[in-house]
Amino acid sequence: MITKELRIPLTAAAGGVAALILRLWNLRAGFEPGTGLPVSGNPSFPALLALLALVLAALAVQSRHLSDGGNPRFPFRARNRALCVLPVAGAALLCLSGVADIVDALNGRQSYEYAGMISGEAVGMGTGVQCVSGALALLSAWAVFECARACLRGDMRHRALVMVPAVALAFRLVTFYRIDSVNPVLEDYAPSLMALLFHVLGFYAFSAFTFESGDLRQFTVSAGGAVTLSLCVLFDKSDYISTPLLFCGSAAALAGFLVLALQAPAEPAEK
Repeated sequence: MITKELRIPLTAAAGGVAALILRLWNLRAGFEPGTGLPVSGNPSFPALLALLALVLAALAVQSRHLSDGGNPRFPFRARNRALCVLPVAGAALLCLSGVADIVDALNGRQSYEYAGMISGEAVGMGTGVQCVSGALALLSAWAVFECARACLRGDMRHRALVMVPAVALAFRLVTFYRIDSVNPVLEDYAPSLMALLFHVLGFYAFSAFTFESGDLRQFTVSAGGAVTLSLCVLFDKSDYISTPLLFCGSAAALAGFLVLALQAPAEPAEK
């Protein structure tokens, strides 16, 4: 029997696998080989949007009664220490993502992603911005690891650290929107930007628990949506090696903290 701690994350993961299949269909049959423009009348992208909407609705329905008895307080007390494996693995992947960005930037590789289709100029992160993005990913890895350790110990030394992943991912979101905004093919980059947006929302909702203002329903939908969208864009083309590592690491961390939050005892709201 699947417990409530696993039902919601499994819904997000199953929806992500289904979305990945539709996205692969979309990438293979939804764009013209020569121009890269969307194929008129191809149903793959509308089907993908419909599925993502259905998964988010399912997550919202499953989470509707979660906060009735109050919300858990951070650090979430882990009844099973093995539950901390996911956020620790996520921290490791985030660390690899940061290292990849810094190494690529210092070696002069992948500083510019593609030639702008409108301006004709090279568009990309740039060496300095890529180094900053890598450093923020390393800080995020440290923050996630400290949060996982806090769930094992029962206390958090540096509470301000929980805001680092949300800030780092917001920086990445703004940077990649600048890169992709010159691309007229919305279907090409919209899923990745949506994935980044849900990661920002997920860590923002997670950080609220540290300040005793968390909402388990909001965290469930945003973290579950981040997991689903990360799987959806897993094989999207990217000139940055750090991108899939970042998505996988952030998704693993959010999924782990979500499971911990769902199994943690609820604290009645103060009146």
